[in-house]
Amino acid sequence: MTSILVVDDDEQLRWALERELSAEGHEVSAVSNVAAALEALRERAPEVLITDLRMSEQDGIDLLTELPRVAGSTRPILMSAYATAADHDRATELGAVRVLCKPFTPVELREAIAQAVECESGFRGSVHGLSLVDLLQMFHFGQRSVTLAVGGAATAGRIHLQAGEVVHAEAGERRGEEALRALLAAGTGSLRTGPPEGCPRTIRRPFDSLLLELLRQLDEGERAEVDVDAAFDVAFDEANWLGLDGAGDSAPAVDPDRSSSGGETMGKIDDACKTAVEKVDGSVACGVVDLDTGMLLGIHNSAQYTQTLNEVVAGATMDMFRGPNVGRIEQMVRAHRGMEEDGAHYFEEIHVTSRHNYHFMKTIRGGKAVIVLVTKKSTNIGMGWASLKSVIPEIEPHVP
Repeated sequence: MTSILVVDDDEQLRWALERELSAEGHEVSAVSNVAAALEALRERAPEVLITDLRMSEQDGIDLLTELPRVAGSTRPILMSAYATAADHDRATELGAVRVLCKPFTPVELREAIAQAVECESGFRGSVHGLSLVDLLQMFHFGQRSVTLAVGGAATAGRIHLQAGEVVHAEAGERRGEEALRALLAAGTGSLRTGPPEGCPRTIRRPFDSLLLELLRQLDEGERAEVDVDAAFDVAFDEANWLGLDGAGDSAPAVDPDRSSSGGETMGKIDDACKTAVEKVDGSVACGVVDLDTGMLLGIHNSAQYTQTLNEVVAGATMDMFRGPNVGRIEQMVRAHRGMEEDGAHYFEEIHVTSRHNYHFMKTIRGGKAVIVLVTKKSTNIGMGWASLKSVIPEIEPHVP
């Protein structure tokens, strides 16, 4: 049961709303003007406020302006037959969960109240510049149950999440993973979240593997032939950006004995690195560097990097995790906190953005080694990290 205050100077509509909402089990009170609403709010703050925009003397915007001062926990819904775009924007700025255009249906009213109730522990509004994958990952990490309505000229549909897992998707006549793949392929459109809706479960694959597989399928369907020379130019620019000349004079060596048992281990790490590169659209290379010796334990790249360039990148990784200035930071932090030397190192994850690429780096085996994934800047950052972390269980057992 939700406590609701209705504010409208139209007596007939006010009575109809009070009757409708009471019949649905809500605790409803109703008043005819802003002054009476403020008095009621001071006496007892309801969970939801439903107010008309146009009223005599003060209007709904005036009430929303005062609401945080008298009843900060109450979530407002504005209704109007004459709201302009400016009214809509102003109401949203003042915290309105929804602007209902009169006449509205009972279903629209129920959805608005459900959204208001859901907003008790979070924000609601418009966010520019996030992709569909970004939002799905946010809801996954937050373990949210929500329905995401996707609109657009190419494809429209709905995605349903329960406790952060995608359980159903629909796009036109398509259902399940096929529908989700179509929505991800759209690229642009509009997104609107709402309370979770009842739906069949058509998707059972875990979230990370689901998105990685669908993005891989989309990538294979769209991937053009790779320009190896251009990719090498990008990689060479990266080495220059890191302040290295590519000569490899101080770069770590790669174990030459790839026919020994150590070579077999390196081969397995190479295979795991290849898996990481293949999982994410835009991946260029993945490698593993031993942080005790500087040795490149394994690598796979799709840009035909030279061996020298591979070693230079490994050397740069060593500098970032074990360089002299990093050592000084670790000493200063330990001294500041009064901690004894225990061999622990300071940095565990590093994300570097350069002119052409993203570099995802994470220590493994308790800081024994670091895995590095290099991607183009078209890669979704969340998917880059997810791919990197998903292959760690395959790599760690082979790190000496």
